[in-house]
Amino acid sequence: MELFGKKKARTASNDIDKILIQIDSITQAEIDRVCDRIDSELNSCGRELSNASNTINQIKPLIDRLVAQVGQNAPDHVQVLVTSIAQEVMSKVVGAVDNINEVKKNIDDINKYTDEIDKLTNKIDELTDEIDKITDKFQG
Repeated sequence: MELFGKKKARTASNDIDKILIQIDSITQAEIDRVCDRIDSELNSCGRELSNASNTINQIKPLIDRLVAQVGQNAPDHVQVLVTSIAQEVMSKVVGAVDNINEVKKNIDDINKYTDEIDKLTNKIDELTDEIDKITDKFQG
C-alpha cells in the first residue's frame, strides 16, 4: 500500500518545488546581491581609508618643517612649546594611522565573511537541487 497516492505525491512535489524556487531566489539572487553590495561598500571604505592614510602621512613632514623653521631663531620657551605641540600632533597621527590599519583589517575580515555567505548559498542551492531531483521522481 502506498503512503501517498500518485495525485497527492504529485501535488506535494509541486508544492515543494514552489518552495524550493523561493529558497533559490532568496539565496542566489537576494543574499548574493546583498553580499555584492556589502563588498562594494567595503571596497569604497578601503579606498577612502587609503586616501585618509596618505593624507595623514603627509603631516609629519609638515610638522618637521614647522619645527625646523620656528626652532632656528625662536627663543627657548617657543622652541620647547613648538616641539611639545609637534610631538602631541605626531602622537595623534600615529594613533589615527593605527586606527586606519585596524579598520582595514576589519574590512578584510568582513570580505571573508561575505565569501563564506556566498559559499553557504551555493551549498543551499546544491541541496535544493537534490530535493528537486527527488520531487521530480514523484511528478513523473
